[in-house]
Amino acid sequence: MATASFFLVVSCFSSSIFIPPSTAHNDINSTTSDGFVVDLIHHDSPSSPFYDHNMTSTDRSIWAADRSIARLNYLLSVTSSSSSLGDISSKLVPEYYEYIMMYHLGVPSTLVYGIADTGSELIWLQCLPCTHCYNQTPPIFDPAESYTYETVSSDSPICNAVRRISCREGDKSCCYQHTYGDGTTTKGTLSTDVFSFEDPTRTIVEVGYLTFGCSHDTKARLKGHQAGVVGLNRHPNSLVSQLKVKKFSYCMVIPDDHGSGSRMYFGSRAVILGGKTPLLKGDYSHYFVTLKGISVGEEKVPLPEGIFNINSTGTGGFIIDSGTTYTVLRSEAYNSLVNTLSNAIHLPWRKYRRFGICFEGRSDELASAGPDITFHFYGADFILTKQTTYVEVEKGLWCLAMLSSNSTRKLSILGNIQQQNYHVGYDLEAQVVSFAPVDCATF
Repeated sequence: MATASFFLVVSCFSSSIFIPPSTAHNDINSTTSDGFVVDLIHHDSPSSPFYDHNMTSTDRSIWAADRSIARLNYLLSVTSSSSSLGDISSKLVPEYYEYIMMYHLGVPSTLVYGIADTGSELIWLQCLPCTHCYNQTPPIFDPAESYTYETVSSDSPICNAVRRISCREGDKSCCYQHTYGDGTTTKGTLSTDVFSFEDPTRTIVEVGYLTFGCSHDTKARLKGHQAGVVGLNRHPNSLVSQLKVKKFSYCMVIPDDHGSGSRMYFGSRAVILGGKTPLLKGDYSHYFVTLKGISVGEEKVPLPEGIFNINSTGTGGFIIDSGTTYTVLRSEAYNSLVNTLSNAIHLPWRKYRRFGICFEGRSDELASAGPDITFHFYGADFILTKQTTYVEVEKGLWCLAMLSSNSTRKLSILGNIQQQNYHVGYDLEAQVVSFAPVDCATF
């Protein structure tokens, strides 16, 4: 099974109708309110324009592991220091992305490729003039060419949700700075303009004005086409919040499956089916849930009660995140799971680099010898298939597609490999996450 990230491809085109700047900002039109669907394309699928033919399956497995740990470190930085919706000083390493979102911005429209990140808050992209711009195509967005572009005033309430810096003398705009853990910085002006999307039937969905960071000073290690980042968590500046949708969902295919492909659903098109587990109540921008325990077949993995809860210091907890490749468990839980598996599966096993347990044999041998792993969420059981439990890192060597966090902050994450062939739904009004096992290639 190929393993690596996903990226979100949303073909987006602005309407040719001129929308005057006086149009009420962030008003979502009826098409968006009714819901829409976008395509998801796996980063390492041969149909992907980013597919690297020179990478082996081992390369992809190790790269995905490195990406998952980088993602964990980012989420640790933004959940343990402050879980407030008003704090967006993130530490993400940007080149470790999972999805790319394609959209059109402004009238006339400019094509933009942004890193879609369910753990990030701010939408930002490179804008001309740009002091330290990295090379990327298509061309950088030029706000001077958009009839609908406007800057956000420094006294606007939404300006308080970014890390503000001083503008040029006399400039009353909202200027911001956003810094990432690898040294990437974006400095610019908080702005608004018209965003548009294209659904799988090529129907244009214009969502009106959204707030974004127009970066005029970008120092980044991003590669290729990426022009910035699109935040998808529950922060007020994220895409999900600005769309004002109360529901969204996604269904991700197994990477080697050549079916209809993965998709994401917004608004009324979102699918909320199957078992449901409540989102934790509180001022959280990330998607925290309660994991009660883990089973291997009929045997419960021995774990202390409440091991996945957020503790009194605000650390720990369990996050559902489509931006992490492999599930990451706090070390005590991971080691106990590995011990339970080694006793339950009678095949030769060994460690392999970042992977704590790998079994030797054919895939059918592992399928018949290995019992299912079940995650017991509060109110819902989440059963993993063999395809989403193990990854073949070498010929005949199948590793558990989970990692140990080895972190003192105790955070655990359900990654996207384990979420494949589940329709995962987020109902932000009912404050639940749902899980429905389906064949996402034919859904």
